Amino acid sequence: MDANCIRDLAGIVGEPWVTTDDEHLKGYAKDNSFVPPRMPQCVARPGSAEDLEETVRWANRTRTPLVPVSSGEPRLRGDTIPRLGGAVVDLQRMKRIVRIDRRNRVAVIEPGVTFGELVPALAREGLRLNGPLLPRSNKSVLASVLEREPGLMPRYQWDISDPLCCLEVVFGTGDRFRTGEAAGPGGLEAQWRIGGAQKFPLGPHQVDYHRLVQGAQGTMGIATWASIKCETLPKAKKLFFLHAERIEDLVPFAYELTKKGYGDEVFLMNRVELAALLKGAGILPEFQAAQTGLPSWVLTFCISGGAYFPEEQLEVLEKDLKELAQSLGQVFSQTAGDLPAARMLSLLDRCSDEPYWKYGVLGQFREIFFITTLDRSPRFIETVRLLAGETGVPESRIGVYLQPVVQGTSCHCEFDLFFDGEDAKESAKTRELFERASSALIRQGAFFSRPYPAWADEVYRTQGTFAETLKKVKAVFDPNGILNPGKLCF
Repeated sequence: MDANCIRDLAGIVGEPWVTTDDEHLKGYAKDNSFVPPRMPQCVARPGSAEDLEETVRWANRTRTPLVPVSSGEPRLRGDTIPRLGGAVVDLQRMKRIVRIDRRNRVAVIEPGVTFGELVPALAREGLRLNGPLLPRSNKSVLASVLEREPGLMPRYQWDISDPLCCLEVVFGTGDRFRTGEAAGPGGLEAQWRIGGAQKFPLGPHQVDYHRLVQGAQGTMGIATWASIKCETLPKAKKLFFLHAERIEDLVPFAYELTKKGYGDEVFLMNRVELAALLKGAGILPEFQAAQTGLPSWVLTFCISGGAYFPEEQLEVLEKDLKELAQSLGQVFSQTAGDLPAARMLSLLDRCSDEPYWKYGVLGQFREIFFITTLDRSPRFIETVRLLAGETGVPESRIGVYLQPVVQGTSCHCEFDLFFDGEDAKESAKTRELFERASSALIRQGAFFSRPYPAWADEVYRTQGTFAETLKKVKAVFDPNGILNPGKLCF
């Protein structure tokens, strides 16, 4: 990229918002993954949809790769490392909360809006997100939704794309496009005047275009805003634990909870993940010692009461759930070993403190996650356990997090590998486990629905027809291949 190209880009987004300084670029060259680092040639920070639109057209003229980024550091999964160099498009300047619609329970936000900004803004309006567990405060909400990060409340998720509703996207052609109800007629303000809320996601016509962008790691288009479905804040809330020595003993009750629509937050953890969560959140001082005071496996679930007679609602729900648990020969309580319910409840509906809680355990971590069903998760857990023994990684360093999604019909299964990044031997063992476990799980049928660079080649190698179809779609929406090249199967 020559000086004239840089000058043209500065003319689009403004000279102060383009940098080629090596020290600044280093922050975009690597992340918390095993993906090799690569420096971009510049970073541009557009301030509006118009800036972004012109930036994409500039990239087409100059054949410059564009890598979209909207979250703050540290980034985690290799999807924003510029594999072929080019320009990073950092969207953190675009941080307007365009609208919060309490009546229709929807928020319209730009990509730079973070969880640390949106969560309290929604709370002031009596709303909350169905968001991930203790997210980074500087994580882009729009990026999280586009990545399909699992929310804590499966009963509010009716489709894998939830809570994404509509979005405006600049495709790789440089064309700006709105999906679903937002497609028109008229702009956002005109639709608001006649009662539109940008909540219906399907279309326009017979194609749900938002599905092309979601999970695409910025290879199809770059979103300028999105409408996000929200839920009302409860007036009263109560949290319970059900624990067991084997994960299999918790699965039947978890299925009944989600099948009958009981509970808001519902998730399962092993004692390692639970200790890590509490240590990273500053609740427990010691990671290893904390594990001894916790059960092997814990199912956490909440019930809540709405605007009218909330306490009475809680009484009825608790009574029903006790009868359900008794029918399965189980009893839940408000303690899990040394952990009281109030402490866990304090971690919900908020963001992680700094540093991000997973860094606060042993200093470093790596994640392996995929979609399966809850009843199949024990076989995957056993696979990782056996490989940990072969690679010399202690089981006390492997957290397991199971998050039911889409009404409990499927499950996000996640392994968090915690290690000391300053210890070269420990880092090497963790990397070996990460690579061997990822390959074994893919062969075993784990569905890596978000194939980040560490997994993409192996995932698409077994899906030749699907990969070829994706390439044809990419040729339509990004014919010059400028958007995040080298990711997915491109």
